[in-house]
Amino acid sequence: MRDVAAHLGISHATVSRALRSDPRITEAVRLTVVKAANSLGYKRDPRLAALMSHVRATKARAFQGTLAWITDHDIRLEAELAPHELYWLPAVTRAEHLGYKLERFTNARPSDSGRIERQLRARGIQGVVIQQFKAPFDLSEWKLDWRRLATIHNGSSQITQALDSVDADDIGNCVQVFHNLAKSGHRRIGICTTHDIETATNYSLCVGWRRFQLLHPGHPDVPPCLLPNLGPSSAKIVKRWLTRHRVDAVASQVRGMKELLESQGHRLPLDLSLAYQGINPHGTNSGIWQREDVIAEALIESVIASVEQGRLGLPAIPRLTLIPGTWHPGTTCKTT
Repeated sequence: MRDVAAHLGISHATVSRALRSDPRITEAVRLTVVKAANSLGYKRDPRLAALMSHVRATKARAFQGTLAWITDHDIRLEAELAPHELYWLPAVTRAEHLGYKLERFTNARPSDSGRIERQLRARGIQGVVIQQFKAPFDLSEWKLDWRRLATIHNGSSQITQALDSVDADDIGNCVQVFHNLAKSGHRRIGICTTHDIETATNYSLCVGWRRFQLLHPGHPDVPPCLLPNLGPSSAKIVKRWLTRHRVDAVASQVRGMKELLESQGHRLPLDLSLAYQGINPHGTNSGIWQREDVIAEALIESVIASVEQGRLGLPAIPRLTLIPGTWHPGTTCKTT
């Protein structure tokens, strides 16, 4: 690289950045450097590159720029702030370590696209994390200039897979739920959730149960109980379902399921266990900690890599990274 720099009369740092497609280097300079490097026979040393990547990763960097964190969470509401912070705080820490700051756009809706686009341009922001939970993400509704943005998505399903995503491994996490319930001695494990939530999560509990059965044949097949809501009529449906199928453990992802079961006189976990697909690791419920911290760090690392390598615009083939969760024993599930 020093030979290339001397040949062109530019700095070694400029050559290094140009060969890494650093966005601070213009396309004209990058092409000039690449052409000169090829003519001089430059070849990348993979071992040295790996060493330098390690050095860069372990050393706090100077300020590089600002990233946008767009979410539909309304953080004025405690019920939405608490789960959001599980992602936001690790994301801020990782971004700062890599030389970036995060600017948060909360309670965002597609109708806010114009305002957000103007702010992104005014601040020179190219890297965007879209972190959704409440509604499926429809790219066509968001009027952002995707051509100039490096974007990564997390959360509720995309209507059309158009953006790179980092998400929890929902189906793998459901298999973990069933595995841990079976490990605790439960035989008649049933799924109880709302129809809307199961649909929104691509039937992850039902698919996870089928995969678990294939991996562990012999468990009784209890039909799922998919409710219209958590109202009084649904409580009666659940009571009949539990009795008819002699359910001894419930798998769910509905936050109000514990209260619904307890309202019917069930003592958790004395006579009925309950495990969730996703739990707050600071709470007492049993289930899967989806490792929001790891997901958040992966989101930040991915979007920064795209920004620094100049990978802007919609990807030709969107990439999906799935992060497995870990079992959180909690107090709603009996142990062996």
